[in-house]
Amino acid sequence: MLIHLTPSYFLNYSDISLDLIDVEVPELGLHLHAEKDITVRFPSPDKRLHYVCRKKGRKAIFGILLNTDKYVTDITVITRWAVQGEVSTHRVHMHIVGADDAATDVIHLWSGVFNTPFRDKSPDLTKNWIPASCQPRMTVTAGDRPSEREPAIWRLADQAGIIRQQTEYYTAATVEPERLTTPFKGYDRLPALEDAFNCRVREYSETLRVLYAYPGVTVCPVTEHEELIESDLEEEGKLDAFTSIIQPVLQEVRAFCPVFFTNTNNLMNSIRRFSTHFNTLNDADKRFVEYQINQPLFHISVS
Repeated sequence: MLIHLTPSYFLNYSDISLDLIDVEVPELGLHLHAEKDITVRFPSPDKRLHYVCRKKGRKAIFGILLNTDKYVTDITVITRWAVQGEVSTHRVHMHIVGADDAATDVIHLWSGVFNTPFRDKSPDLTKNWIPASCQPRMTVTAGDRPSEREPAIWRLADQAGIIRQQTEYYTAATVEPERLTTPFKGYDRLPALEDAFNCRVREYSETLRVLYAYPGVTVCPVTEHEELIESDLEEEGKLDAFTSIIQPVLQEVRAFCPVFFTNTNNLMNSIRRFSTHFNTLNDADKRFVEYQINQPLFHISVS
């Protein structure tokens, strides 16, 4: 499977220093290092956009190409940047939908192309996305580039307001491999097939997987979910179970992961990793925790 990725940074300030550190995709055993495997170039007319590409030649290329040994639907793309000399980490939980043998995270590449065999591949939930604002991209501050996808993004900034952690859930589409490898107008700066990084798909314990597609995936504070579970168990006359089993688990996890992505395995992944209380429970109590944690959650917006 071919996967086209475009880790990038939108730098809107001339007095902020920026350097690429590395790009990692744990599910593919891939770890690329700046100035050894990859570098930053400027293929876009907007020179505030810094794109990661393979360190080869001088041509500015949009992103990197990966060639995997088998099909994959969920990957984690972790890009680290040095901003003002300190690390800023951009983590994208990418969910790939479609039945083609290639995929790209570039929104405008999903569209149909006139006078070609390429038809629209955009997933339904992305039909109203604006590429300029919805493309996964790191920025200095949260206000630099507001996105329609904000409900699926969370950030942690330092005292100066510089984003040091940005984590987001993103749906990407499959496309025909030929769309990524056939040169034609507007597609002359995609990475060449011979420059693809070969990868082997492997298990990664922190891969984010969608449990319920219909309600959608959004960021939710752990405290909010905790209050919801408490309310539900109180109505069922099981408040003691909340106090003795659920609450200690969530209190432990909150210190490490204050938010999670709803309708995914994200919170349970964190519980298994960070909660010593959970890991001492018997099997029945563990199933009880998992049942309560993995309830489908709906996002309600008030306008």
